Amino acid sequence: MNAMPETTLNIQDVPRLFSKYWRSMIVATMACTTLCVVTADHTPKKYKSHFVLTIYSKYFQSPLIGDFVPELSESSDMKSQRESLIRQVLTPDYLDALGKKYGIYDSSRNTPAASSSFQELNLQLMALGKWLDLYQPRDKDSELSAERESLRSRIEIYPLNTSTFNVGFVYSDPIVTLQVTQDLYGEIIQSLLEIRMRLLGNIHDAIQNRLASLSANITPAPPAEAVQNVPSGMEMVEEELKSVRSQLQALTSEYTDEHPLVIQLRDREKMLVNRLANLAASGTGGPPSHRERASNGGGSAESSRDLYGDLNKKLSYLNIAIDSDRQHQNDYFAVLETPLYPTAPLWPKKGLFALWGMVLGLFGSLFIAAIREYYERSALHAAGLAQRLRLPFLGELPALPSRLSGRHYTFGAK
Repeated sequence: MNAMPETTLNIQDVPRLFSKYWRSMIVATMACTTLCVVTADHTPKKYKSHFVLTIYSKYFQSPLIGDFVPELSESSDMKSQRESLIRQVLTPDYLDALGKKYGIYDSSRNTPAASSSFQELNLQLMALGKWLDLYQPRDKDSELSAERESLRSRIEIYPLNTSTFNVGFVYSDPIVTLQVTQDLYGEIIQSLLEIRMRLLGNIHDAIQNRLASLSANITPAPPAEAVQNVPSGMEMVEEELKSVRSQLQALTSEYTDEHPLVIQLRDREKMLVNRLANLAASGTGGPPSHRERASNGGGSAESSRDLYGDLNKKLSYLNIAIDSDRQHQNDYFAVLETPLYPTAPLWPKKGLFALWGMVLGLFGSLFIAAIREYYERSALHAAGLAQRLRLPFLGELPALPSRLSGRHYTFGAK
């Protein structure tokens, strides 16, 4: 007696399944591939535009003002500092202006209340949910906050290395995507320049305030001669006034009257002129006595003069640095890739969807073929029974409907 075929399937039966069901497999694979490609066409698309920005290390440091601006040494600190400067642009006010300007916020879109049957159905469901107390509409503040966070999540900022960053924007409209990316690029560059100029301006103002406080307390240094040879106070003021005017003459030949150092020396000149007039009016322009010089503290005055001269020199350096920054602002940044129009969507990819359709159709049809083969092996057929019993198999009668009960009967002839 011949053995019945095994009902189980193994890997060796796969080639036979391909040879037996290859037509249905090809049809299923093509159908799934076509379906996936059509799905990719109707899936909401996402476009991305980006730019690559490099912030050089000299943005954080200038050789003229190195004593004031601390230098970043560790690469992790420099990377975090750069990323923090870029993300400072994404303030709530800027995000709201960006969303309303380009129509990204739902509240800024001028769409009709029910422009399609789907929107009308959606409105009806929302009204029903409100009536049944199943849906609670959000207030304007929470809705604006949610839109703001959604817009922030579309802006991608990730570092390529310590000084280079990729900044991109993802949206469904390619034109809006490009416009927002260009707006981000301009805003980031402008913000970085303003932060640096604000830092230099704060240092400049601090030095000027310190110089102003020192100039009111500084007295001319007494000479090293004997007491009888000490010049009068009026003579010392005249000498300082002469020095200030010589400095003014040298500076005005190179700079305009609006230059900060020229303005400072002009103020110093006016103060010395007023002091000279007061000395002449009061008649106290004689040489100071030994007791007066001792009470004034010569060492303290000398240190104040040194500090005044050092700060005055640094202020001059700082003014040069500010002028250099205004003329060479582009030296601190480099754009490796400019924002470009997105020609292809970031998602969905037709090629990827077609590959998924081929894999799904092939393995799906193979799985169905395996199930069919399994049930064919496990079912009891007349031909298999005749072979097992060693009886001749003549054929099978077709199924005929019964007039009495409406059931189908199968008659076999052996």
